[in-house]
Amino acid sequence: MLKSKIEYIVMLIAEFAKRYRITSQESFRYLRKYKGFDLCDVHYGIMHTLSLEENLDSLYSYCKKNGGYL
Repeated sequence: MLKSKIEYIVMLIAEFAKRYRITSQESFRYLRKYKGFDLCDVHYGIMHTLSLEENLDSLYSYCKKNGGYL
């Protein structure tokens, strides 16, 4: 399961970068700084069953609540 979670988070980093027109490195730093990875870690069981769009929206909203703006 750990490998699946890691692969999923890597995919989310790349897709988040595409959506917000930032680099993958910027996406990684943003999600780390504003606790997006915490959301993924705690709710992976649910997140991987939802659509990519729903997850990207949730990540952005969660990070925004923690002070992140793009």
